[in-house]
Amino acid sequence: MKAILLFDTVNDLIFSKWDDDFLERMKSFNGQEKDVNITDNHHISQLLSPIITSQRVMAAQFSNTYTSMQCKDNTTIVFDELLDHVLMIICEDRVDDAQRELMDCKTLVQHICGQNMNLLHSQVYREWLSVLLESRGKGDSIPGASGVIGESGATAAALSALKTISKEIKWSHPHYHLLLYVGDKMLALYSSRGCEDLLPPDLILLSIQCIAAQEYWSEQQEEEKTTLCDDIHLPWLSTENSAIVHLISSAGRACIPHSMHLAPLDTRIVFVVLIDMEMRDVGVSVQMSSQILSNLRRLLLQRNLEMLPNTLDSLEQALKKTTDALRKNKSNSNLCARLTSRMLELRKSCNTTTPLTPETTATAMQTALEAVIEQLKPDIPSLKMKQPLKELRNLLTPYIDFLKVKAMRYFTLESVPDGGSLTLHKYVEEFPGLIHFIYIDRGTGRFLAPDMADCVDMLTPDTVREIVSRATSAVREGYGACVWRRGALHVCAVRWFERRGSSVRPSAPPHPAAVRALPPPGDICAAFYRQLVELSFPEESCVCVKELVCVHVGLVPPATAVQQARALAHAVIDLAGDDHHHLL
Repeated sequence: MKAILLFDTVNDLIFSKWDDDFLERMKSFNGQEKDVNITDNHHISQLLSPIITSQRVMAAQFSNTYTSMQCKDNTTIVFDELLDHVLMIICEDRVDDAQRELMDCKTLVQHICGQNMNLLHSQVYREWLSVLLESRGKGDSIPGASGVIGESGATAAALSALKTISKEIKWSHPHYHLLLYVGDKMLALYSSRGCEDLLPPDLILLSIQCIAAQEYWSEQQEEEKTTLCDDIHLPWLSTENSAIVHLISSAGRACIPHSMHLAPLDTRIVFVVLIDMEMRDVGVSVQMSSQILSNLRRLLLQRNLEMLPNTLDSLEQALKKTTDALRKNKSNSNLCARLTSRMLELRKSCNTTTPLTPETTATAMQTALEAVIEQLKPDIPSLKMKQPLKELRNLLTPYIDFLKVKAMRYFTLESVPDGGSLTLHKYVEEFPGLIHFIYIDRGTGRFLAPDMADCVDMLTPDTVREIVSRATSAVREGYGACVWRRGALHVCAVRWFERRGSSVRPSAPPHPAAVRALPPPGDICAAFYRQLVELSFPEESCVCVKELVCVHVGLVPPATAVQQARALAHAVIDLAGDDHHHLL
């Protein structure tokens, strides 16, 4: 049973995705008969309104937020808020797994809508979000990590081909990224000079977009029994398979507008064009202003006057950044004046007696910010991609068949600097009893894992995901290493910190209770690992988290499994090209 729900500011259900088991559960509420039709959003909103109202009241009036509820029938309900909208997941999963999925859902909503949540009133955006949620679990990547595949020849050829065709596309903006995805893994990335680097969450979000596109194109091919065509339209994008998406800022929020264009190169090989719309400063500052204003309105409901002056100061600073960014982008000067005047009215109504109440002026400020958000919906540039795609195929012809085979594998090995590879046969010989391993660099969002094709009978994808979930649960409890048995398998998972290639330990490890209070690990934005580093190294930078999960046959003693994990960590880091004056 699972339902993903999104309620707007007046508790109307604007997005829903559920299964039949959820509907059967809803029919049992309030003595509903089995044949009663409750499949529309209105009926579901009525049945769940007491829970939503309770969550809003506790959060707004008593500052007593709760993020989850567990019922006696094993039903789990998790909540989150996004700009006064409530996201909810009702399922029978563990709380951590449900919260992780809810965090990813929130990231996907921001990714396609930015801060304009009203876009979800459109059927096109609802369908877009629905296919992305379905594609989230279809990729090969470890949750929270993005893999790179291919051997050095294919990677170098792909990068050279992207650089060549970049000269033939007429760009309306100077900053852009060209990417090639095979399955859900990025093969090559070419960025123009002066571009902001893509963060690991951006690559994961783009991989989910590619999975959704590949699934649709594959279905269309099977139905029409035709070869792959460039002009197969994705119904949730424009006629040119383009759309405005919002990438992640350094603060972990999706608020930077980019134009995305997807084109099929071959089966499960997707060419992605990402154009920076030059509105980074506006997006980041408006996101900050909207969040502070939301907090201010909550303080007004609570009548918490002690926090009001500092919040007003923070809002004024954020609005100044917003107006400066708007002027830099040569936006409407009247809009900047409107924001400034609304801020003066809000401060005056909060500090003195005026005919307007603070709540009224806060609503007026929200309306002004919504006008700024409208500025973050730029026109999608039109790209003439027919000839560049043709040339890209010609340049990659020697590698297409190789990449198509790689795309059908579950886990594949990352390319290595010397062109070598670590085959299943090699690491089985060197580490007797070892079936599979996964090396994850949470700092760069990449993972390294061998091909699973030869051991698929012993390890299914679901088994691997369950093992990784168990490993992240141990990390959440504050452990640096853990060993356990799972049927005929023996698993060893270790986690450590690195700074510039050398392992480091925190001078004062964070309390386990503080670690458990963090969001669950493994979401798209890697919030857990970012906050864990801040807790462990409060005044340091350049520290990243790395993890290694080894799967052995059950006959291997625990001590031997740990020793092999240490030796394997050295070997894997050599392959990944990391400096390793440390270890474990």
